[in-house]
Amino acid sequence: MTKPVLILDLDGVLITTPMWKADEIDSDGYSKFNEDCITNLNKLLSKWEFEIWLSSTRRTIKTLAEFNQIFRNRNIKTPISGFLPEYNDCKTRKDEILRFIEEYKISNFLMIDDDKSLNGLEEKYKEKLILTELQKGFDLENLELAIEKVKRT
Repeated sequence: MTKPVLILDLDGVLITTPMWKADEIDSDGYSKFNEDCITNLNKLLSKWEFEIWLSSTRRTIKTLAEFNQIFRNRNIKTPISGFLPEYNDCKTRKDEILRFIEEYKISNFLMIDDDKSLNGLEEKYKEKLILTELQKGFDLENLELAIEKVKRT
């Protein structure tokens, strides 16, 4: 992988529906994404050419082609390159991401996720993490933080 890798979650990043509420469904039959979060993601993607790897548990119910169509329908400019592999022995998102980074020998990456297990990452990984909040998602504050983190790498 020559481009920097963006390890991207959906819930709490682009989908900001509260847990107690059913997802609002978009015209293509899939969950609606937060428009502001899409705008912020596109701003980040316009500054750097990333390879996007989806870490969301939702990756297990759609194909890569289906997710890329969903992204196109929501005007996300960069297609998804792949899904994090499903590791049966990984119990947390943190474990999945660490295994992925090690197996694929990724050094240049950014993670955008709301999974609190990522708070347990070693500092060298945590400095590449944008930890979002479920109902705010990838907001302007997180965009600015992401830009700063990418500039440092």
